[in-house]
Amino acid sequence: MKTNNIVWFDSTTPMSIHFNDVYFNSEGAIAETRYVFIEANKLNERFLAHTQSIFTIGETGFGSGLNFIIAWQQFALFRQQNPDHPLKQLQFISIEKYPLQKTELALIHQAIFDDQQLINLAKQLEKQWPCQYCQFGNVILNVVFGDISQFADHLICFNLLVNAWFFDGFSPDKNPDMWSTDLFTKLYQRTASKGTFSTFTAAGQVRRNLINAGFNVQKFKGYGKKREMLVGYKNSSPK
Repeated sequence: MKTNNIVWFDSTTPMSIHFNDVYFNSEGAIAETRYVFIEANKLNERFLAHTQSIFTIGETGFGSGLNFIIAWQQFALFRQQNPDHPLKQLQFISIEKYPLQKTELALIHQAIFDDQQLINLAKQLEKQWPCQYCQFGNVILNVVFGDISQFADHLICFNLLVNAWFFDGFSPDKNPDMWSTDLFTKLYQRTASKGTFSTFTAAGQVRRNLINAGFNVQKFKGYGKKREMLVGYKNSSPK
């Protein structure tokens, strides 16, 4: 793990020194995450309709853990409101080639979280970071530290099928390996039947790569100033 993985733009926006790209929209980062990943994957509806005891979310690019923390909060709310539901556990698996230092993680969390519940969840993550396997009550986090090309193999080793994907690598122009047909094909094969995905980008090449991998892909209204984003799902049973 490198000592420095980020630089701060205008003292408010963390940027990756490896990809020269921002980790998230500094204005409304939490709202954007909820819109792009929680709402677009219809997670609360999916939780309610789920009949198994575990729901698995897969993510390409752990970054600051923002998506994980928001998903964790959503699942905690679901469990609070539905204590007798058969869905008991959330499993979140992600990959990160350049893990942030604990101090970097904490600085980012301080910059974006002002809700006390989110602050408390962030502190729990920071306490165990860096972790390849962490358990926070009924939420399990697996982070694969390595290149995206290794991700599908880890899913096979863990014998995991993913119910919802957060495709959240850096910009396709700056990190094309996160958006290739080869990667999406491998991840499609590790997607549960009728599993969903969402992503902030609507780039034409990304859309074509997802379709070529087998996903049913639709354009969706983007967050804020972004005109469009992509959502979709898997029709068939696992290959």
